[in-house]
Amino acid sequence: MRALLTGVVLVAAISLISPWAVLIVKGSLLTGNAIPVIAVLFFFVLTALVSPLLKSLSRRLAFTRADLILIYAMMLVAGAVVTTGFTGGFMSIISGIYYYATPENNWANLFIPHLDPWVTPQDPQAVHLFFEGLPPDASIPWSAWVLPLAAWTSFMVAFSVVMFCLGIMLRGQWIDRERLVFPLTQLPLAMMEDAESAERRIGRFFKSRLLWLGLLLPLLLHSWNSLHNYHDAFQPLAVRGRIPLLDGRMSVPFLLNFPVLGLSYLMPLGVSFSLWFFCLVGLLEQSAFARIGLQLSGGDMWTSGGASPPLSLQMSGAMLMLVVFVLWNARQHLGSFWRQALGREESTRRELLGPRAAVCGFIGGLLFMSAWLISTGLDVYVAILLVVGALVVFIGLARITCEAGLPSIQTPMVPQAFMIRGFGPQVLGLQNMTGLGLSTAWLGDTAANMMNSVMHSLRLSSGQERHLRHLPWALLLALVVALAVSIWYTMSLAYTHGGINLHGWYFRGVVRWPFNHMALLANAAEESFAPRLTFITLGAGVMGALLYLRQRFLAWPLHPIGFPVSNTHPIITFGWLSILLAWLCKAAILRYGGVRLYRTMRPFFLGLALGEFSASALWVFVDGAFGVEGNMIFVF
Repeated sequence: MRALLTGVVLVAAISLISPWAVLIVKGSLLTGNAIPVIAVLFFFVLTALVSPLLKSLSRRLAFTRADLILIYAMMLVAGAVVTTGFTGGFMSIISGIYYYATPENNWANLFIPHLDPWVTPQDPQAVHLFFEGLPPDASIPWSAWVLPLAAWTSFMVAFSVVMFCLGIMLRGQWIDRERLVFPLTQLPLAMMEDAESAERRIGRFFKSRLLWLGLLLPLLLHSWNSLHNYHDAFQPLAVRGRIPLLDGRMSVPFLLNFPVLGLSYLMPLGVSFSLWFFCLVGLLEQSAFARIGLQLSGGDMWTSGGASPPLSLQMSGAMLMLVVFVLWNARQHLGSFWRQALGREESTRRELLGPRAAVCGFIGGLLFMSAWLISTGLDVYVAILLVVGALVVFIGLARITCEAGLPSIQTPMVPQAFMIRGFGPQVLGLQNMTGLGLSTAWLGDTAANMMNSVMHSLRLSSGQERHLRHLPWALLLALVVALAVSIWYTMSLAYTHGGINLHGWYFRGVVRWPFNHMALLANAAEESFAPRLTFITLGAGVMGALLYLRQRFLAWPLHPIGFPVSNTHPIITFGWLSILLAWLCKAAILRYGGVRLYRTMRPFFLGLALGEFSASALWVFVDGAFGVEGNMIFVF
């Protein structure tokens, strides 16, 4: 019970601090990826300070390993829905379609007539004040929001249940059979490795000098750069810029991203090599397309990284092929799981959720999601395709994260883009296009997603199931608390300051991007989907070949996991250089020092991640206290 209460308190704190950091301070993203900054820092304080203090008072007071896993898992769930994951933009989407409607964009005729009253606020004054702020002594018009908030939160709960049940179904295949590395679990596991040791009050991890050296490097560097906002005497040291290539005909953005550098050290060398290699190959391919004039008409909704449409479509085809391969590999395990759910086969392992409950929850959640989407106006086939597309995206992203350990990745293209381009506006109709636009509230920015949180929680709990039998209910409680607190606080900030004064993306871009794109297509539809389908097929074919070669030849150097996300925003803008440096460091360490030196240096690289996370949180609070805005240290 004590661990559960601690988890609830920390989830509530995350749900308040993350929106404040982004919307008010406009600083670092403390949530929004697979290893939320603020969750790691709370866990750091808990394991390095609080638990040793409790252990010094009485060993019975200290948190057990199972307690710490439960607390961290609850924070992972909160990080998946707060701000970037859902609550930062969905209220703007369901209200901004009214606020930003103008005679020029014609949204009033294209989309607004097709909105159901129970999914959007119907009071024009409430919508206006949400974006422009309340007058003095006025109160938030909650009555205008009760129905749409209830509708959307029920959908998110059902969606999260589906993700958890799917995670239970895939757990045995990924963790027990394939033994994926799960690099992002190495940091929390290192923090709690001596949690139950009677001899050690403070864990060995925290006594490592290399850990503190690694932590101090980014902490001091970013603190120096942050002080430039307060006095010109502190000239910033460059950690980002652009590298010219091909005699200046193109350039590549770079960022010295310490968390990516530190966590990429934990990747297998083949994975880290493939990530930066395919990124540079994609850039060269994009340059070649530009030189020969190969282009497709217009971009697509919610593509990641600004890659050319041919490149985004190739990566999307590769992602689809990856998921097909993953499910095909798991066919025997999933078949056995299904037979256990039907009672035709005895379960050989204790799961956090029994096979029957997992299958029923998965199917029931899918039915609820589909019915919910259909009731918003989507045709049955569109709703089913959207749900299936979401499963493909989140299985693919979770697989890449569990195998590669990147803090943040995004799908190269969302399913809505395929449907809009594939069927066309004439077939879909404006009713379906309106519903697809609204669906970007939960299937738009995929950097933070529940499937990642679920799979990493299950990996951490592996072997502790007997002590964590209530974990599913704890995660559900964390979800409800995170949704309630972050929605309330985000709403309060919007009505107090005016949404348009808070954040350009969450209160403007997140609304305009999908609906402007669909309005453009509604007025000028593409003649044929065949050119796009060609690049999708090409990407799927290349991915299939890479998967075959990886399975067939053990010495094959290119890991296929790097291809589907190689030119997405987190890699090309924030990650490729740090992944390259980590690959060089690890290769040199293993070559000249062997496994022993690799293990010795591990705390140093984990310290790099902790150092940038610490600097990000520290300067969010310092900048918030002194009114400084825009100091983004950690972005993805």
